[in-house]
Amino acid sequence: MIQTYHPIQISVLVAARNEEKNIERCLQSLQALDFPKESLEIIIGDDDSNDRTADIAASYIQDKPQFKYIKITRQISGLKGKANVLAQLSHEAKGRYLFYCDADIAVQPTWASEMSAHFRPGTGVVVGVTRMKHTHLLADLLSMEWLFALGVMRFFSLVKIPITGMGNNMAVTREAYFKIGGYEKIGFSIVEDYALFMAIIGGGYGFKMAYKPEIISISEPMNTFSELLGQRKRWMHGVMESFWVTRLSLFVSSLIVPILLILSIFYPINLIAGITQYYLLITGIALLSMTILKQYDLWKAALLFWFYMVSIGLIMLVNYYLPSKTIWKGREY
Repeated sequence: MIQTYHPIQISVLVAARNEEKNIERCLQSLQALDFPKESLEIIIGDDDSNDRTADIAASYIQDKPQFKYIKITRQISGLKGKANVLAQLSHEAKGRYLFYCDADIAVQPTWASEMSAHFRPGTGVVVGVTRMKHTHLLADLLSMEWLFALGVMRFFSLVKIPITGMGNNMAVTREAYFKIGGYEKIGFSIVEDYALFMAIIGGGYGFKMAYKPEIISISEPMNTFSELLGQRKRWMHGVMESFWVTRLSLFVSSLIVPILLILSIFYPINLIAGITQYYLLITGIALLSMTILKQYDLWKAALLFWFYMVSIGLIMLVNYYLPSKTIWKGREY
């Protein structure tokens, strides 16, 4: 059988639903990639948007042949939401590598070239780094949270312990994706990035954490506490399905202060000293992550991060266990 040669090396898959505020910024950043245009395609899957996402995307890409817009009207059996979109875009893609980028993300010009350089023989998935746009203190704390968590993931990746993927900054090989059967075989998950990451690892492929400044993508931040709670409700499903190290880390970081308080009642421990040591440990890791990734504008957030972390962790646990639906992009899950 003669194989058809495709010059496309990278297919960037963008799932978009009601992203009229962000889609043009995303597409502009993808247009600015320093990767050869003849080796790159960017496929936008419009997930039944009911705003101006389609009009804005169509207007922007009309004179750019490396872009392709697809209106997603079909639902694959067993799939819905973003997983359904990405499954269909994967069959449209011609690239050797499938890159994932959300519609509220702006990538750096070096993103595609630097991420693809991390693939080695046997590597099935590469996970990048994302932070928030520098707009307000909450956004900076969210950025610090991502850098901190991804720094921990980077540490475990060095000893070959997989933690999770990240759907707004991740790349997989075409071979690995279709060998494990793609999203059709994986089935629906509200945390489709984690499901794909673990399926590829389970398929015998290796993984890399691309922890460097050149691959950092910039996301639009959550601007209200209610938006943050909705996002974290979804994330917690991924945490609870993930590797035991991830679950343990969340429970320890969320409950360590109450635990130390209770222990101090029954045992002769120095509560203030224990909390101070914990603050210094977390702050040290935060500052190290910030420095390695050269995100120096986050120094204030790094110093305050411990207070945010012990608070948001507890809130996430309570919010997760409350009997309520997970709502994402206007849909209930």
